[in-house]
Amino acid sequence: MRLNRWGAAVTAALLTTSLAACGSSEGSEGDKNVALTEKMLAMPEVDDSDGLVIRSEQVADQALLEAAREESLNWYTASGAESAELTAARFEAETGVDVKMTRLPAGKLNERVLSEAGAGRLSAGVITITDPVLAEGFADEGVFVPHQTPTYDDLVKEGNVVWNDGEYYTAYYSAYAFAYNDQAVDEADAPKSWNDLLDPRWKGKLGIVNAGAGGTVQGLADFQERALGKDYWAKLAAQEPRIFDTTSVQLEALARGEIEVITAGFNSTYGAEEAGAPIELVIPEEGISGTFNMQGLTTAGKDSPAAQLFMNWTMSKSAQEFAAAQGFVGSRTDFDQVESGHYQLPKADDESFVLYTPEDARERGADIVARWNEAFDFSG
Repeated sequence: MRLNRWGAAVTAALLTTSLAACGSSEGSEGDKNVALTEKMLAMPEVDDSDGLVIRSEQVADQALLEAAREESLNWYTASGAESAELTAARFEAETGVDVKMTRLPAGKLNERVLSEAGAGRLSAGVITITDPVLAEGFADEGVFVPHQTPTYDDLVKEGNVVWNDGEYYTAYYSAYAFAYNDQAVDEADAPKSWNDLLDPRWKGKLGIVNAGAGGTVQGLADFQERALGKDYWAKLAAQEPRIFDTTSVQLEALARGEIEVITAGFNSTYGAEEAGAPIELVIPEEGISGTFNMQGLTTAGKDSPAAQLFMNWTMSKSAQEFAAAQGFVGSRTDFDQVESGHYQLPKADDESFVLYTPEDARERGADIVARWNEAFDFSG
């Protein structure tokens, strides 16, 4: 079965959000995005009569809020285009501070940041990066500066959230599971567990992204070995999966019915489903993999009230819940993880959520990719 109209819809949705993410979320596009955020999660109660209090949690005092509203935030991010644009829109709606956003893949963003910083021309007040090793590099190069959010003391107790005494934070986690085309596969026949992907019925009908494509898929490969067994890669390779370089192309192929099942980054896949693609995600009982999304205040941001406010807001309950509503796992665990549509992802401290840590990436990442390439006979 081929479902070309859905592939076109997904492509159009991805293109639209990618173009929108190249600039501010002002104007009609911004209004549309605010409406989308409210559809995902109702707007919280906001009190700005004496500073900024959202959902009964202090985000900024009066002086910081007033100063932040007199400028705009310059934000560099490697997050997915759709989620970044929605996050910017939500921040603007809750705080009244405009966002100027630059979105680039992690590698290109790293090059731009280090180049600008080296020339003394860094303009970004806040940087969000999806590779924890690159975040460490920003700290080592003096790009990030310490910042204490209003919830700093509690966040330190969380573990894996505050790094280098506040030079950067774990903003949230990406989650990886799997999904199927619900017009090509009946629900009764759909895979329910990771081991179901090894059923011969999916041979030649499965799509995966290569482990060298980024930290999230590297984390998935690590999870498969640790949680499912050292021989899982070999068994999965025997299914003759179609191997992709990017999630977006993989999602298009699934939506068109060229493949029927994929291992899937939860946030991007959930976004495609919300855009109308015939996709159903699965959160298997054996667990899912998780990877870090880091965020820090920069040397340019230390004197920017808008940048400081964005850091505070990101770690607030309101922003953490909105990240969860988009399909991420919040880094804070002092309240329940809200649903992503009709899906319930685990909390960050749930044993079913298996984190691929910065130490894992630094110490074993290259080896994981090399061995994965060999197991899948993949040359890149």
